Amino acid sequence: MKNRFFGIMVCGMLLVTVLSITAQAAMNRAASEPITRGILNKTYIRGFALNLGLSPTGKITHLFAIRLHYFTYTSSGLLSVGVLKMRPVDIPTQFTGHHGHIYIAGSFHGFLKV
Repeated sequence: MKNRFFGIMVCGMLLVTVLSITAQAAMNRAASEPITRGILNKTYIRGFALNLGLSPTGKITHLFAIRLHYFTYTSSGLLSVGVLKMRPVDIPTQFTGHHGHIYIAGSFHGFLKV
């Protein structure tokens, strides 16, 4: 009977501790996430690109586009569409999407820096 009561007390303390730590971590993460700005001034890319690394500041990722399709919605309503072949490209590090060994697909706020 004592072991059972002791086990229930330990489980209760662990539950309270884990829930409070999880709630605090969720609040800290929510405060650090950037504000989303919709689809305006956003560039969508997909294609084949090699990752050449980060800039010294860590804000820009350097890619070498083998064949990269892109389109951009701007706030004035213009839509720029294009294909980049065999040239270096810079994108922001805050990239939403997937970049594997060669294939890249996703979006970021801003424009391509070719």
